[in-house]
Amino acid sequence: MQSSKCLSLGLILSALAGCDMDMNGMHGPSYVGKQFSSNGERIYFTGRSQSGAAISFSGGNMHAQGHQGGCVSCHGENRQGGRRMYPMFWLKTPPLTVDALFDGHDQGHGDHAAYTLEALKVAITQGKDPAGETLDTSMPRWSMADEDLDDLVAYLAQGSANLLQAPHDE
Repeated sequence: MQSSKCLSLGLILSALAGCDMDMNGMHGPSYVGKQFSSNGERIYFTGRSQSGAAISFSGGNMHAQGHQGGCVSCHGENRQGGRRMYPMFWLKTPPLTVDALFDGHDQGHGDHAAYTLEALKVAITQGKDPAGETLDTSMPRWSMADEDLDDLVAYLAQGSANLLQAPHDE
């Protein structure tokens, strides 16, 4: 009887390891010592500002709560998303590419307008999409200084054709 319980536990753990929860999936590599091109990129990869202070958050999935990494933990190094959200394996992270957020605006971001810089700030800090709908609770609500938030959003928007054509306040 004991061996069947161990076998069952082993099968469950193996299944979890196959759902982006292994050391090569959600945990990912350490970014200690990596050179970043901007404070926004540093925040995305490490969850820390250029001062080294951790960016605090509330909520999020179990991985975020346990590992307290940056956006890369769920959305990936190339910002393509698609990782399954433990323990809700039916949920996948959406991409945070420029096209998905601002330009083509597709790939799982719901039925709302494309993000603006301000709408993305609201999504990051308050968990609301551009239509004002609440994002899934697996998305942490981040709390950071305005300068850090501006830097992160600038990093995520880098290269957007739509934002470059937006009129600027004079």
